[in-house]
Amino acid sequence: MPKEILTRCGYRCDLCLAYKDNIETNDQREFLSDTWHKIYGFRIPAQEIYCKGCISYDNPKLIDNKCPVRPCVIEKGLENCSQCDEYPCDKFNQRKVVCEDLLKSKKISISKKDYSKCVKPYENKLRIDDLKKNNQPFSRLLNPFIVPNDNQILKFIERDDIKTAWKKMLKFIDNSYSFERKIFFGGKKYGWAVQYKRSKKTIITLFPERKRFTVLLIFGKSELKKITEVKKWLSPSVIKKINNTKQYHDGKWVWLQYEDNSFLDSMIELIKVKRKPENKQLKNQIYKN
Repeated sequence: MPKEILTRCGYRCDLCLAYKDNIETNDQREFLSDTWHKIYGFRIPAQEIYCKGCISYDNPKLIDNKCPVRPCVIEKGLENCSQCDEYPCDKFNQRKVVCEDLLKSKKISISKKDYSKCVKPYENKLRIDDLKKNNQPFSRLLNPFIVPNDNQILKFIERDDIKTAWKKMLKFIDNSYSFERKIFFGGKKYGWAVQYKRSKKTIITLFPERKRFTVLLIFGKSELKKITEVKKWLSPSVIKKINNTKQYHDGKWVWLQYEDNSFLDSMIELIKVKRKPENKQLKNQIYKN
C-alpha cells in the first residue's frame, strides 16, 4: 500500500484498519470495533466496518456517512482543510482528533497498540496544521489519489480574475495548436498540472495553485536567442525572471507566476517562441479574447 493516503479532513486511510485494503490484507475489525468503543464511545459491529475512503468525488461506501467535512471540502474544490481560508472551522472541529484532548476528556489511558491502530490514523489537526504552514499562501493540488478535472481545477484556483487568465491561456493554446494535452501528477513536490506536448517535447506546463498559477517553460539555447526578438512584448518582471534563471548546458527552466494581464500577454509570446501557431491569423498578434 502507498505510504500515505490523506483524507479531506487529514485522516490517513493507509493507517486505518477500516480501510478496504487493510481489511483485505489483515482483517482486524473485531479489535477495531472494541477499541473504537473504548476510546470514542461508539460501537460499530465488526462485520459492518468497511470503508472505501472519502477522497473520491463519487459516493463510495464510507464509515462516516454524516461527516460534514468531506462535502464542504469538495464543494470548495479543495483537497483538504489546510487549503481553506476558514480553517479551523466548526465542521473541522466536529471531526478533529488530538490525542491529549481525547485522553483528558475521556479520562482513559491507552496502550501503544491502541494509539497506533485507533488514534494515530485520525490525529488530523497536527497534519492539517503542518500542511497549512508549509503550503501557504499558494498551495497546490498535491494529493496523487485525487485526480482533478478542468472544472475542479478552476474551483481550486477560486479567484475569478485568475480563472479568467487560466482559461484564456488554455484557449489560446487549444485554438492555435494541435498539441497533446494531459492532466498529470508531477510528483509530491509539484502536484497536478496541465501539460502540452508536441511529439515527446514538452511545450508548456501549467500548475494550478490556490488563487494563482505557475507556468514552466523550458527554453533551449536557440529559443533563448529568439526571446530577444520579442522582448518588447514581454513585461519587465518576466524579462527579469528569464535573465535571472540559471542556464544549464541544454538551456533554462523558467518558472513564472501569474501577476496581471501583462503576464498573460507575455506567456502568449513565449509560447510562440516555443512553437509558431498553426493558426496563421494568430502568428503576429497578442491574444486578447
